[in-house]
Amino acid sequence: MTHNKSNHKRMALIALLTMCLSFLVVDLAAQETTVGSTSSEVTAATNGGDTSSATTQTTDNESNYSVKSSFEIGVRGRDVNGNENKYRSDLNYGSGLRLFDSSLLITAKDSGGEPFDTLMITGSGWNADPNGYARISMEKYDFYRFDGSVRRMSYFNNLTNLALNQHNRNTKRNLGDFDVTLFPQRDINVRFGYSFNNQTGPVTLTYDYDRDEFPINSTFDSDSKDFRFGVDASVLGFNISFTEGYRKFYDKTDYRIDMPQLGNNPNPNSSFNTFSRLIPERGSANYHSLTIHRTFDKKVDFTGRLIYSNSKSSFDMVEMLSGRDRFGNIVVLEQSDVFGNAERPNLLGDIGVTFFVTDKFTISNTFSANSYRITGGNELFESLMRTTAGGVPLPRSTANDAVYRFTNFRRYTNTLEGSYDFNRYFSAYAGYRYTDRRVILSHIDTDLTNGSASGSSETAENKTNSLIAGLKASPVPKKWTILFDVEHGEADNAFTRLGNYDFTNLRIKNRFNPIEELSFGFSFQLKENNNPGRPNVMLPAAFVADTRSRNVSASFDWNPNAKASFSGGFTHNRVTSETSVIFPVTGASGQGVSSYRLRSNFGHVDAWVRPHNRVSFFGSYRIAKDTGSGDFFSASAFTIDGNYPISFQSPEARLTMKINRFVDFNLGYQYYKFTEKIIGSQNYNAH
Repeated sequence: MTHNKSNHKRMALIALLTMCLSFLVVDLAAQETTVGSTSSEVTAATNGGDTSSATTQTTDNESNYSVKSSFEIGVRGRDVNGNENKYRSDLNYGSGLRLFDSSLLITAKDSGGEPFDTLMITGSGWNADPNGYARISMEKYDFYRFDGSVRRMSYFNNLTNLALNQHNRNTKRNLGDFDVTLFPQRDINVRFGYSFNNQTGPVTLTYDYDRDEFPINSTFDSDSKDFRFGVDASVLGFNISFTEGYRKFYDKTDYRIDMPQLGNNPNPNSSFNTFSRLIPERGSANYHSLTIHRTFDKKVDFTGRLIYSNSKSSFDMVEMLSGRDRFGNIVVLEQSDVFGNAERPNLLGDIGVTFFVTDKFTISNTFSANSYRITGGNELFESLMRTTAGGVPLPRSTANDAVYRFTNFRRYTNTLEGSYDFNRYFSAYAGYRYTDRRVILSHIDTDLTNGSASGSSETAENKTNSLIAGLKASPVPKKWTILFDVEHGEADNAFTRLGNYDFTNLRIKNRFNPIEELSFGFSFQLKENNNPGRPNVMLPAAFVADTRSRNVSASFDWNPNAKASFSGGFTHNRVTSETSVIFPVTGASGQGVSSYRLRSNFGHVDAWVRPHNRVSFFGSYRIAKDTGSGDFFSASAFTIDGNYPISFQSPEARLTMKINRFVDFNLGYQYYKFTEKIIGSQNYNAH
């Protein structure tokens, strides 16, 4: 818990400085208006229980640009009781000074001779938020356009009910995209782009060794950079776009222990004195993309796309450990050296054609083809030096192996659809989807010590068929709208030893507006998946995985006048999943079932009222509750029941007072309460 008297003092000081800064900005804006502005406006706003300021808008008659700017600086106080790690894993909001939505817009009065016509800079969420962004857009009409964005995300995960609290992460991820387009309004324009993506931070995980499991520390470090060049052109009625790109990436994550480890299993004698693993990975990818589009006489619409990429990666791993094995022998040094590489060329193509047969009847067909190969291998050299518990040396053990893997994947997909508008109140569509897939898997394993080798190859072919249909109807024009769609058939499963998914997806949506100020919504969604499998052992019963999902939701929106609005809704999500599993029974295999049940309910109510021209109030209440299996219990020794009954509540209130035409003062409060029914050690409430 981080809430104490010193925090109160710091928060009060920050709030006072923020208020002083707000009035200083207001005063400066007022002076600026008096000196050379035709209009000015200063406001302050808040978000989620924070105070912030301020906004200015100026137009200088002596300048060639008009300027509109706003900034919001707020303060958040935070009080967490209970499991703060779970709170941070869910929300991760910090206390202190925070930058809210802020923007700067500069517009040229006369575009002639100026370096840019418009410049827009926006930003939000920096400092005390888990996510923050900044964006910039600058344009000179008919000459260039520049777009850039930078984002930062803080990811925190520390849960007691996941892997004995030994799989945790506290990383920061930075992303950026920058694009320049030359001659954006002309028939031919040129594009240049650059992107980056990096993530760093401490991570904990586990490592299996000699029938035991050990907690391991890690420092995550990955980075990628993307360079691209493209041309867009309109030639003879065709819209053509071409992009050439190059991506480079690396991963320098390391794994280690900082002190001797006994492991999680108390029965074996295995233990670690030292452990380290370095596995730097690097790679690159070249990609090329071409798209073509044209409409012929408003009768035929054609779109084509072709993408080719070739990715390459390589790695070198060095792993060293010392300690004891499960027999009590002393492991002086076990070292593994592995190096390998892989390559994946990929070709993807799509062709879509739409025929406008009549004003009411449309037929479209989309054909997709995807083909890739994955080739790669690695070589391993392993050395193990041990002694008995009394220090007597044991024979040294070595291994030197090489493996090679080959995957060849090809899939065709064709979707044919037809739609008909009977009138402006009723339309329908129907279609058929077909897929054809083939996968070839091959491998060769070689023992470099004695020269022996073994290998095999297998081919799997698969075809699927599915039907799609839907309609849109207005039984009561402008009052009631119904949307319905359904899919039924077989979904292609990319895993070679599993059968196709037999699936049914159905969705119904209703929108009812009895009067202009009031509207109701209702929807129902059904999903069913049945996945037959092929186990390696023969079982008398079917070996399948069934998942059934039902989702029902209802909502309303009421806006009686300009001074009040109300909304709310309720959603129930019901999921039941049952998967066949194999249990070891006295040396043989017996069949069991692993089941999971989710019974999730979510409700919310929002209200906004303005009782006075200078005062407005916003209130909200949200609650989510999953009852899990409820009273269901299976007494079978071959059934695994899984569920996660939880409750999460979050009421919120905000008050806005208009001090004058320049300043609004905001004050907000939000409460969070999380409760787990089974464990309870992760419960928390936060203000």
